[in-house]
Parts: sequence; C-alpha cells; structure tokens
Amino acid sequence: MPQEPIIARTQAGRTTARAGANYAKPPELLREISALQRELAKLSGQDATGLENHHRVIASLDEIIHGCVARVRETLATLDDRRDSRPLLHAARDIFGALLDQLERSLNAYGAGRDGVLERNAIADLRLRLVRAGAERVIWERCSGGPPHPHLWQWLGTAFMHAAGDRSSSAARPVPVVLPSEESVDFHYIRALAVCTASLDLLAPQLLAAVDRLLRLSVPVVRFEPEVFEGATHFVDPQGGVPRRLVGISEIAAGAWFFSPGLASEMFREARARAVADTQPPASSPDVETATLHLRALDHLLRHWSAAPPVRRHRRHQMTGTLAAVAGIDELRMVFRGEQGVRRDEWQLRDLSRGGLGAVAANGAVCAGQLVGIHPVDGQGWQLALVRRAWTQEEGATHLGLEVLSRKPILAHVDDGRRPAEVLLCDPLLRGEAVRIIVPLRALGAPTVPLFVTGNGSVQKLRPLDASYTGDGFELRAYQVL
Repeated sequence: MPQEPIIARTQAGRTTARAGANYAKPPELLREISALQRELAKLSGQDATGLENHHRVIASLDEIIHGCVARVRETLATLDDRRDSRPLLHAARDIFGALLDQLERSLNAYGAGRDGVLERNAIADLRLRLVRAGAERVIWERCSGGPPHPHLWQWLGTAFMHAAGDRSSSAARPVPVVLPSEESVDFHYIRALAVCTASLDLLAPQLLAAVDRLLRLSVPVVRFEPEVFEGATHFVDPQGGVPRRLVGISEIAAGAWFFSPGLASEMFREARARAVADTQPPASSPDVETATLHLRALDHLLRHWSAAPPVRRHRRHQMTGTLAAVAGIDELRMVFRGEQGVRRDEWQLRDLSRGGLGAVAANGAVCAGQLVGIHPVDGQGWQLALVRRAWTQEEGATHLGLEVLSRKPILAHVDDGRRPAEVLLCDPLLRGEAVRIIVPLRALGAPTVPLFVTGNGSVQKLRPLDASYTGDGFELRAYQVL
C-alpha cells in the first residue's frame, strides 16, 4: 500500500529576498524537487489496489508539488542570470511531466472499475488535478524549450470533453462556463491554451510569475467557442489535437474549438495605463522591482495578443549546409583570441533570411537567450547570433531560430573608469554612429556610464544610449561613438 509522502521542508533553508515573499535558494528548490520526483517514482512502482488511499497520497503529493513550484516562480523573479534559471525551468517541467503521468495512471485505475470501485467524486478530483498539472506542464515546456509531453493534449482534451459532457448527442455544443475560483477543468484547459498563444518561449524567466498571474486573470474574459468566429486566432481539436494558429478556414479539423484573447487585451491596456499613470512613488526598492516586472509582463502579453502580433520581417529561403557553432560569451572570447580547445558543435542549416537563420542542433543543450558564434564549414569568418527560439523535439533534436547580431564582430577592450573589460564589438567604430557591444554580465558598471574603447589606433569615447538587452550570461548595450 502506498504511504503518505514525507517531504522535509525546513524553514531554516529558505532565504527571504523581500519581506513576506516566498523565495528560496535554487539549490534548495532543486533538492526538494528531486525528493518529490523520488516520491512519485516510488508511487508509480506500487499497485494502485487501495484506490482510496492511493487517491489520498497522490492528492497530497500534488499539493506539495504545486506549492514547491510556486516558490520556483517567485525565485526566478530574483535571478538576473538566465544560466541560474535554466536548471529550475527544467526541473519544474520534469516534475509536472511525472505528476501528469501518475495522475493519468490513477484515473485509469478508477475508470477501469477495479474491485467494483467507481467513485464519481474521486474521478472528478483527479481529472481536475490532471488538467491543472497539464496546464503547468505546458507553461514549463514553453519556458524551457521542450521537449513536449507525448500525451499531454490528448489527456487534457479527454478531461475537457468529459467535464463538458457528451456533445455528440446535442445539436449545439455549449460554451464552457469558467469558474473564477479556478476550481474547474475548463479554467485550466483554457489557461493551457492561453499559454500556447502567448509566446512564453520568448519570455525572460524573471517575468514568468507576473505573466502567469495575468494569464489567470485573463481566462474568464478570453473567447473559447465550438464554432469559428471573427477574430479567432487559434484552434484546437480537444479529441487529441494540439493548438494551432488559425491561418485558413480550409485547414480546420472537424470538432475544433476556437480561441482568441477576447477582452483580455483591452483589460491589459487599461491595467498598463493605470500603472503608468500612478504617480505615487513605490515605498521601497522591492516594490519598484515588482512594478517593473508587472509592466514588462503587460507589455509582453499586449505585444503577442495584439490585433497585429509580431511577425517575421524577412522572407525565409530554404537552405542546407553545415555550421560550426560555439555557445557562450566566455567561449566566444576564447575563439576570437585564437585559443585552442574550445568546444565546437555541428549544426545543420535549414533556412536563411536577411536578418537570421534557422538551424537544427543534435542535442538540447541550446536554449533561447544564448549568445552563439556560427561559422559555415565551407565559408570564412565567425558571425554572432542570438538564439531567439529553441524547441526540442521528442527525438532530442533542437530546432533553433537565430537572429544575426554581427557578421564581422571583433574583440576589443573597454574601460568605464573603474575597471576594464574585454568585449565583442558588433559594429565598426565610426564617429557619430551607434555601436553595439556585448559584455559579460556584471563585468561593467551601470549602462548609463560612458566607456572608453581602444580602436582605430586611438582611444575613443562611447556615450551610452537608452538601449540594452540581457541574455544568457551577457549584456548587449548600445553606445554612440564620439
């Protein structure tokens, strides 16, 4: 018989970054998730003959896992370096995959009517827990770059159809009534769909908690209906299909349901206007950080849920070829110094456009936000690129979307008056023109301080411009050459 899980979670191990907030150090969270993984593995190895006790155990584990991952979300908001975030993203993704598998196993045990047991309340509870865990798995899959759970949308769709009733016997399929308490299968199924449309693969991990709160608020006001309507952006077949963008009526499958942000975009615009218009200064620095994250989260959702969401600016041309690739700013600086022994991976080129390219890496070690150097095997010179999208398939290959930052980068030395740094210049040093530099994270002071760079046989001053980007262990800053 399965036993109640015992997970040691001492308060002494937690660190509180802000008063009243629920934060923990990443190593402690990873240890706790590993312990929960072991509990799930132990449970999966036991026969679910005592269904009542089995239900109690899996329900207890489910609550503990959600509580643990809630702390992961809040902790991610405090991490500046994406390299620190990545293990947490992967751990949360994997724990919800394991939980999803165990909940489906428990549902099957009840559904099979073993020992004559068919308790409606237990089945309804397990179904709700499964869809809630499935929505979480979608979130962490998107944020970590995959791979997708092989049965996720089939299981979610089955639970949704059960909760909504057998619509095949009804001439009109009813629209789900979403409960604001979040205690409904419909709520979490629609939440999972909303996640798929919000480009979480482009989201900075720091924003995940803020975006998730906004997505939860949006669920009651989005549109999700069984008939196509004007303004629909995505569709899904609950009987096993995955969500897809709606680009033509001819591709719609029978039984599809349709999604659009509905009134959520207007709600977010009003929320942003109120936040910007609020002239009351925050009481403390943590409040400033929270307000900033909230605004950035609103901007992300408004951008991707707008009437005209971001689209590819340049046409892609199908190409084939082999690329040598080096990931990470430290490794790239070694390459530009001419040092040997730097690991080089081999990627396959898929397509090429004016501003970037698509490639396939043989493993899942590449993630969005990384700085990479690419070198055509039969070409000359290294180019710098930013990994904008990375999605790992079930077979393990990672499909990449790269934005080329510089086709002729050079290594240079800069100084902000307090400390020197070795950086990569993306542009030539031309008086009066802008130049982008890539610098290791925290290697320089604030981006508002001027820099001095040695180049063109002289020392030139760089005036900071109001443009910067923080990636995986590096900063991209813009300056004007004086």
